[in-house]
Amino acid sequence: WASVFTVVAVMCNQYTPLHRDALSHAQWFDIMTSVSGYTSARMKMPNIGIEIAYNAGVMAGALGRIVRHGVNWVNGNQVGWVWYIRDDIHEFVDVPRGDYSR
Repeated sequence: WASVFTVVAVMCNQYTPLHRDALSHAQWFDIMTSVSGYTSARMKMPNIGIEIAYNAGVMAGALGRIVRHGVNWVNGNQVGWVWYIRDDIHEFVDVPRGDYSR
């Protein structure tokens, strides 16, 4: 499948501390998806004052370089898919960065 994202990460039973994505650009979104059967996960984005229930089926988008984001530890099986863009991948394969989101 074609995609604008250069990276997909699948995380299982992992706590994700608050962080920013230093290898991304400010205008690029991360898309984060929860796909498991647990009910107590919380996604936090404290620098914009957001905390959401990150239960199965929830998708969240954020400017990963600007917005601090993270997910707490939960009991049960937790799986998340995250799509994001890294400019060093573009440079490695000699593909220019799209400036469509200016």
